[in-house]
Amino acid sequence: MSVIHQFNRDSMARWYAKEHLKTDPGIESVYYLPENASEREIRFIEINKLMYDRTDDTLEPIDFGIDYGKETAHKLLVLDVTPAQWEKIQAQEISLPATWSLDHAEQIFQ
Repeated sequence: MSVIHQFNRDSMARWYAKEHLKTDPGIESVYYLPENASEREIRFIEINKLMYDRTDDTLEPIDFGIDYGKETAHKLLVLDVTPAQWEKIQAQEISLPATWSLDHAEQIFQ
């Protein structure tokens, strides 16, 4: 008998965000960006005050593939930015990765 694993992207996103906020003292805020993401993809922007400001770099998320090859497989994409970069993103002076959007973004708190 096969077991169907339910995947609740929104609740998993909140859980991951709270864990990141607990374990990384540099993270000031976590934003969950569900807009345009696939059903099993969680996208975060994490504002991290301990990061070096890479003003010339293109913003690229880190892909934390979770449980690849299993029924519970999903992606956790994390884009770490400095507070200054976050301000530029909000002012549309820095572009987010392709298909990423701040529409319906949810700030997650501890």
